[in-house]
Amino acid sequence: MSTPRVSVIVPTYNRERLVGRAIESVLGQTYGDFELIVVDDASSDGTAAVVRGYDDPRVRYLRHETNRGGGAARNTGIAAA
Repeated sequence: MSTPRVSVIVPTYNRERLVGRAIESVLGQTYGDFELIVVDDASSDGTAAVVRGYDDPRVRYLRHETNRGGGAARNTGIAAA
């Protein structure tokens, strides 16, 4: 698999009810040469289960073990891209 042209980074924290909408929005785009990196900033709800429920190789899930804030989550996503 070649490197995607676009990386979409979604930082999240305790957004079990909303993260699926964000993922669906990205997956629903007509442009398909992307990777979606969801960075979970140590959520304590079901965020991980929602993200892992997507069976699409373009969706990647990363998780911080401790909450470090939105900026750190974005930087983690950028580093992984």
